[in-house]
Amino acid sequence: MRLLRPLGLLLSLHFCLLGCLWAQKPEYHYVRWVVDGDTIVLDNGVKVRYASINAPEIAHEGEPGEPFGRVARRANKRLVRGKEILVEPAEQPHDRYGRLLAYVFLPGRDLVQKRLVSQGLAFVCYEPPNLKYYATLLQVQRKAMNRKRGLWGAREFLRGEPYYIGNRRSRRFHRPSCPFGRRTRGRNRVIFKTMERAFRQGYCPCHKCRPWPGRRNGKR
Repeated sequence: MRLLRPLGLLLSLHFCLLGCLWAQKPEYHYVRWVVDGDTIVLDNGVKVRYASINAPEIAHEGEPGEPFGRVARRANKRLVRGKEILVEPAEQPHDRYGRLLAYVFLPGRDLVQKRLVSQGLAFVCYEPPNLKYYATLLQVQRKAMNRKRGLWGAREFLRGEPYYIGNRRSRRFHRPSCPFGRRTRGRNRVIFKTMERAFRQGYCPCHKCRPWPGRRNGKR
């Protein structure tokens, strides 16, 4: 029995290593289902979260949806549902929920993240080490903002608090009342007078205080 335990451990590590190596290779798959504006399910059952972007949430688990959430989901469906895509795992290929973080390409190597950001239906998020396309996506986002595409053309989307607290290290922005924002150290703290300025600099909203238009203290 004592000999079997080390053998079992070695076999487990062997198969884990093979799985990790497989996960790093780009592969072609068909999209079985579109969950929302930034999450899909592949033909093998793997749930994929688009790396480096966030799309507005749809209503789920008793939580209300966010502005443009359903529009973003419809756009994502038009782009990928039932189609063959190339899935390139991100530098850190899994999130805390076990989803595969990936850069997803349409035929012709058109990056899905770029298409959604260019339509103003998703925004860029700084999530190191997954930064391969961050700079490119931020340029695309700024162009979409200048052209008032999607959510950037809805003025109510960018209204809210009198100012926002940004964290230079995490590149997240918070409501003035957010405990996480208030604890930001002085050297990392930056004040944005508008939500638009925060997005333009590549910051994305805090998941706790949820500084979204139409919401107050995290609620609609």
